[in-house]
Order: sequence, then structure tokens, then C-alpha cells
Amino acid sequence: MSIPPETPTTPQAPDDGTAPSTTKSSVGPKIWFAALYPPVAGAALMFVAGFLALATLSEGVAMFAVFFVPAALLVIAGVHLWIKRSVEDRDDPRPWQFPTVLSTAMVAGIFVTGFTFALGTGIILPLPLVCSGLSVLGALVFALGTVRNRLLLALGAILGVVLLLMSMAGLLAAWQQHEREEELSQEVSAFGHPIAVLDDAGWEPAEMWVDQEASRVSIAYELADSSRATDGFQLRLETVSMQDLNDSSLYDQCESDPDENGCEEHGDIVVADRSGWSEEAATEFTDGYVAELSTDVPTDEGGDAQAEAPDFDMVELAAQIRAAEPGEAEEIVDQAH
Repeated sequence: MSIPPETPTTPQAPDDGTAPSTTKSSVGPKIWFAALYPPVAGAALMFVAGFLALATLSEGVAMFAVFFVPAALLVIAGVHLWIKRSVEDRDDPRPWQFPTVLSTAMVAGIFVTGFTFALGTGIILPLPLVCSGLSVLGALVFALGTVRNRLLLALGAILGVVLLLMSMAGLLAAWQQHEREEELSQEVSAFGHPIAVLDDAGWEPAEMWVDQEASRVSIAYELADSSRATDGFQLRLETVSMQDLNDSSLYDQCESDPDENGCEEHGDIVVADRSGWSEEAATEFTDGYVAELSTDVPTDEGGDAQAEAPDFDMVELAAQIRAAEPGEAEEIVDQAH
């Protein structure tokens, strides 16, 4: 009697009580968020910034920040929570780290863009591009790191690029400022007429302009010890040839209608008080050349003064106007700019 051969059996893996993993990968959502979130949110915030800049044009930077900063934080915080919730149910052991990287990149992008604009370099960095670049960089470094060090590596990479961009913007602004000073110094040196300066220790030059076509030089002076109330108040000193005086000059206005213009003569100095909101003085500081000194008060859109006028005597100040000594005008360029 023959015995039939036994059918070979496939060895079975021991049952350890665990079921196959059904956890989804978090790679897909991370890629989508890193690729789409920064350009979309950056474009939206750039539109909001443009709208608020026009809406708060007369109010200044502070009012712009009051509206823009909460709007930006609301967008970033909302998407941060969205990203965190999207990766919580997946295979990421620390789901809060990746949204932290993207949120940091967004904040850094906004800061770098605003910093570059505030320097006045004339270069406006596109916010969507900057945010996208920093976010992609952070996401790549984050993906290459381990669970322990990936967050610090990603944040460090973002910070390094931010510092690099800020340094480049600062160097560009310094170079542009130097070029402007050199150009202005050359114009001042080539100016063929005497230049009036205010010889008073209480006032220091803040800005200087040269109009070669009109043969005029203007210097803005501000208080050496300005208070918060008088911040923004300036005196404008303009040098003009007697031959170039026109109907708008103080001499002509006071000669044609002294009462209406509130004109008074104090020796060689003519002073006009424009109903208390503006004062002007004119004097021939050297043969054939007139210095016109006037107050400049910053105003808002409604015409209301935004700075208080300090206590000074326009006649005494006008008496301290003299012709600049050789090389002094160039020194004023360096000091004012």
C-alpha cells in the first residue's frame, strides 16, 4: 500500500497581533503647501498692502502697519493651523514643525520685502517670489534633516538667507547714498555763485538741493535739539541772485502790498508773517545775492499742522545768514546727507 506524498505547506509568519499600517504619508500635503501657499498668500498680501498704502497715504507708516500687520498675522496663523491639522493624521511624528517652517518663511519674506522698501533703494522685491523662495528652501532643508535637527536646520537656513538679503540691500542703499552725495558735491562745487548758510548753533542742516537751471541752492535746517512736538518742523534757506528775483519773491510782494503780506522792515531784513501759519524773511547777504528764509511746517491731508513751531525770532535768525566759506557747502552736503 503506497502512501500519497504530502503537499508542501507555505510557512506562515507568526501572528504578533499587529495589523498592516494604514497611516498615510505626509509628503504629498507638504509638497502642495510648500509650492502653492507662499505664492498665493504672498500675492494676496501684496494686493492688501497696495490697497492699504493708498488708503493710509496721508496717515503715515504707523497707520499702515496698524491695518497690515493684523491682516498678515491672520492669514499666516490660519494657514498654519490648516497645515498642522492636515499632517496630524499622517506619518509625521511632530506635525507642528513643518507649519512652523512655512510660517517663519512667510514672516521673513514680509520683513525682508518691507526692509528693502524702507531703505529707499528703488527696488521693490516681489513678495510672492520672496516668500516662495524662503519656503521652498526651508522645506528642502527640513526634508533632508532628521526628526531631531530638521527644524533648527530649516529655520537656520531661512535666517541665513534673510541676513544675506538684508546685507545686500544695506550695501546697495549705502552705495546709492554715496553716489547721491558725490553728485550733489560736484553740483555744489560747480555752482558759480555764493551760497547762503545759517550760522546758528541751534539749527543744523538736514537736506540740500541744487537747481542749476534756476541758479538756486536750498538748504533745510532743523532744530539741533528737536522735541517730539517740533519734530518735522524745518527752516528753508534759499540762495537766489537779485537778477533772478520774480513776482513771487518776498521783496516784490512786500513792495507791492506790504500790509496784505504782513511785511516789516528791520534794516536790511524784510520779514513777512503769513497770518501766523508761515513766516518768511529775506536779506541781501552779499552783493547781488538774496537769502530767503521761510518756515516749513508738515501738514496732513486737511491742511492741519503736524508739528509745533519752536520759539525763535525770525529777524535774529535772518541776521545770522552769511555766505558760505570755501569748502563749507561741501561739508554741509556730507553733514546733511
